[in-house]
Amino acid sequence: MICWIPGFPKVNLMPEAPVLGLQDVEVSFSGQPVVRGAGLHLYHGRTAGLVGESGSGKTMTALAALGLVPFPGKVSGSIRYGGRELVNISETEYEKIRGAGISIVFQDPSQALNPVLTIGAQLLETIQIHRNLPIKEANILALESLGQLDISDPQERLKNYPHQLSGGMKQRVLLAMALVCEPDCLILDEPTTALDVTVQAQMLDLLERIQNLKKLSILLISHDIGIVSEISDEINIMYAGRIVEKAKTAELLKYPCHPYTVGLLNSIPRLGCRKQPLLSISGFPPNPAELPSGCAFHPRCPRAIDQCRTHDPELKAVGVRTYACWNPYEHD
Repeated sequence: MICWIPGFPKVNLMPEAPVLGLQDVEVSFSGQPVVRGAGLHLYHGRTAGLVGESGSGKTMTALAALGLVPFPGKVSGSIRYGGRELVNISETEYEKIRGAGISIVFQDPSQALNPVLTIGAQLLETIQIHRNLPIKEANILALESLGQLDISDPQERLKNYPHQLSGGMKQRVLLAMALVCEPDCLILDEPTTALDVTVQAQMLDLLERIQNLKKLSILLISHDIGIVSEISDEINIMYAGRIVEKAKTAELLKYPCHPYTVGLLNSIPRLGCRKQPLLSISGFPPNPAELPSGCAFHPRCPRAIDQCRTHDPELKAVGVRTYACWNPYEHD
C-alpha cells in the first residue's frame, strides 16, 4: 500500500503497518493532562472504536491527531501518519494533511455546517482547498460525492442551506465533505448521537458500504459501546484520559476484563429482557484536574482493592487481551 501525504514524498507501507498510529499521546492544558498516554492504531480498510463517557478524552484524542487541540493545549508523544511524525510539525504542513489525508466528522452537524452558505458553496470550498480543480469539474465531483451517500436530488441539495435539511441529511453532507478529497483516514466523533434509532442504523450501514468501497481506515468515537460494536473490528475503552482496555470487538464483548468495560456493557438495553432493570455505573467520571489517587476508576469500581487506591495500573497485554486493572474479571 502507498500512503501519500500531500507535500511529502510517497511512503510505502507494509499491509500490516498502521496508516495512523498514536503512541503515548498526552494532551495537557496549563500542565494538567486531559489525555494521558493514549495509544491506538488505524489499519487500512479497518475500523477502530474509541468508547467512553463524556469527558473521558475521546474528542481531545481525535483533535490531537489532526493538530487541532485549542490553545493553550500542548501535545506530546508520537502521532504517525503514513510513517511520518506529526507532533510538532508546522500548521502549514498540517493543512496539507487535513481533509486530504485525515478527515473528521464532528458530532453536531448543525454546528459544523456554516448556516449562511449553501451546501454547494461549502463542498466546493473543500474541493478547491485540496484539489484545486476547475469549477466545472469541482461541481461534478460535489454531485458525485452527494450521490455516493444516497442523498436524493443532489443538484437541488447543492442549492440548499443547512436549515433546509434534516439532521440525518446534514450528517450525510458532512460525511460527503469529509470524503470528497479521498482521505486515507476518517475520524467520526459521535456521528449518530443526534439521530433517531432508524437513521442511526441507516448511517452505520452507509459507513460500512463506503468503507468497503474506498478501503478507508476509520476511527469511530462514541459513548455508546453498542453502536461502536456494530461496525468496529477492535474497540479501545477510554476512562479519565487513559485507554484502560482494548481488544478485538468479538473478544471484548464476550470476555471483558476491566470493570469499567463490564459496566458499559451492562448498561446496554437487550431484547427479551424487559423485566430486568438497566444497570448503570455508580458515581460520575472524575474532574481531570482532580483525579483520585491510584486507579482513576476505583471510587466507582465494584472490584476495587487496596492496591487500586494507591497505584495506577499500567496498560499491559495478558494473552490476547490488553487492559489496565489490578483486579480484572477473569475468563476461562
